[in-house]
Amino acid sequence: MSIMFPTIFALGIKDLGPQTKKGASIIIMAVVGGAVFPPLMGHISDLYSMSIGFLAPIPLFMFILYYAMKGHHVKIEISHLETGG
Repeated sequence: MSIMFPTIFALGIKDLGPQTKKGASIIIMAVVGGAVFPPLMGHISDLYSMSIGFLAPIPLFMFILYYAMKGHHVKIEISHLETGG
């Protein structure tokens, strides 16, 4: 799944302007999830079964799908455009 990170990172910092450094640092901090979630998945597998354990990351994959399809778009507030700033 590491192959997804460059794409997520590139889409995540696209068009952030002066907030690019802050956005990039937040995405880098999210990498910690890769260190926390596998043991959780293993624990679920130990308690129930391996097939149930494989269901654990589904919410994360659903969020990645949402982000790839819609969530990465930068929203521009109309009020800023109308007032000139």
